[in-house]
Amino acid sequence: MNKVYHYVRDMLFSGQIQPGEKLPAERRIAKDLDISRQKVRLALEKLELFGVLKIYPQSGSVISPYPATAVINQISDIIDRDSFDFRSLVDVRILLESESIRLCALNHTPEDIVNLEAALEDYVENAYCQLKYEKDFAFHSAIAKACHNPVIYSLLTFITPDVLDYYYRFEVCSSDPEPVIAEHREMLALIKDRKPDEAAASLQRHLATIKEFAANQECNVPRTRI
Repeated sequence: MNKVYHYVRDMLFSGQIQPGEKLPAERRIAKDLDISRQKVRLALEKLELFGVLKIYPQSGSVISPYPATAVINQISDIIDRDSFDFRSLVDVRILLESESIRLCALNHTPEDIVNLEAALEDYVENAYCQLKYEKDFAFHSAIAKACHNPVIYSLLTFITPDVLDYYYRFEVCSSDPEPVIAEHREMLALIKDRKPDEAAASLQRHLATIKEFAANQECNVPRTRI
């Protein structure tokens, strides 16, 4: 994610963009940095959480209208801050996602189901390529969004880039995605059937392996910057 943070900070520092102005499109940033649009989107969402910018659907991302030096310093703080350890991130992820899937099963709308089905099929189509991590997290993010609790969704959005950093570093997912696909389908079926407790239990089984893996990792391993 640091590539995107540096990109935005450098544009502000050089005067290529001013507070209140729109950033280049995600597609352009991804091309400039040679990374996926999903990684760009995750980084921009995190900058939005810190108040650096505002994302407007279908319009783009606009830098906050504060003095440039204040925005640059804020981005520098994000870059320089200490990383969270993987075990703590996984524990918090399971805690938040267990509740988000439970609420999703209770609160989902027909539109939410359409979005969840699309996110799942997007993962299935990319399960054997380099986008598998991002599409996996996109499905989980769709569940969190469909729980209709904006605090849970925001907290998960906040930690997702850090969790993804570790996923890429450790290559934690199985080489065979079929069991993961089956687990995702099971979770979606339980959501559709409005079975909150069963859905939460399914989610916890789904993440049990990564929880065990994270417990065996060193807490202070530096993250891979993506």
